[in-house]
Amino acid sequence: MCGLATDYCVRATALDALALGYPTNVLVEGVRAVDLHAGDGASALRELAEAGVELVQPAIAAAVEGVS
Repeated sequence: MCGLATDYCVRATALDALALGYPTNVLVEGVRAVDLHAGDGASALRELAEAGVELVQPAIAAAVEGVS
C-alpha cells in the first residue's frame, strides 16, 4: 500500500487489513507523514512493522524483481 498520511490513513488502513487477515505491505517511498509532532511518521512505521506489516524499501523490491 502507499498513500498519505503515514501516521493517520496509511497506519489505520494497514492495521485494519492485518486485522482482517490480509498480508499487508507498505511501500516506504510511497508514503508521507503529516508529522503533527516530530517523529509521528517514523513511530507509525515502527508500529506497523511490529504489528506484522512488511515495510518494502525500493532497493529490496528491485532485488526481488531480479530473482527468478
